[in-house]
Amino acid sequence: MKFDYTREDVLACLRKIGVLSGDNLFLHTNIGFFGRMEKVSSADELCEGIYSALKEAVTPEGTVVLPTFSASFFHNEIYDPAVSSTDCGLLSEYALKQSDTIRSYDPNFSVTAWGRLAEEYTKCPAHESFGKGSFWDRFLESGGKLVCMNYDCGSTFVHFAERMCSVPYRYNKAFNGTIRLPDGTLLRDYAVHYVFEGEKDYPTFDRLDRKCRERGICHTADLGRGTVLAIDIKQYYALICECIKEYPRFLTAGG
Repeated sequence: MKFDYTREDVLACLRKIGVLSGDNLFLHTNIGFFGRMEKVSSADELCEGIYSALKEAVTPEGTVVLPTFSASFFHNEIYDPAVSSTDCGLLSEYALKQSDTIRSYDPNFSVTAWGRLAEEYTKCPAHESFGKGSFWDRFLESGGKLVCMNYDCGSTFVHFAERMCSVPYRYNKAFNGTIRLPDGTLLRDYAVHYVFEGEKDYPTFDRLDRKCRERGICHTADLGRGTVLAIDIKQYYALICECIKEYPRFLTAGG
């Protein structure tokens, strides 16, 4: 049966975009767009091939982080890290099922991590999902790379940069809810999201994608039928803040 790429191609692609041993990665993924992987006959086998290549690329000295957002408090649902589902894609769903990963306790924007800084990235979060002390703040401080599989240079990380720059079109809003702890205890708590309301303030990343490519901070490689890109998170943050300072609505549809 014809295939589009191999697991070895995944590893070679990661090396081409600059992923090294010891790197900390945060990923946005749409792995179905790569086409068919050699020797794969199920979704779990596909995820295992890509996930194992990521782990091999960074080694146990690095960290692999995937979004496992549940929006539990938004939907008035109990957040249980052990069972709350995510709609962040096949690879994120796969990571949730692995025994060697840790999921954070953010009831709306949880992440799941493997590797050296997994505990640091998933420890008890600040109440502000995009504020100081959040995962995004820790990821920036530790230094990492944003890896996008079949996406442009946009990322959820952008909302942390918007918060740090105090953009005029977003504001903090608290959502109350319940978290189930490992011992079964139910904890009433709240989580703060940096929300927007107007249609003109809907996020768009077209201008950011162009800027990243113009500045040469985005490294890309083809994989199967798709593409993978990597961006140093500190360069990314600096560029976003620069663009917002120059034009506050740089990241909005109405900007």
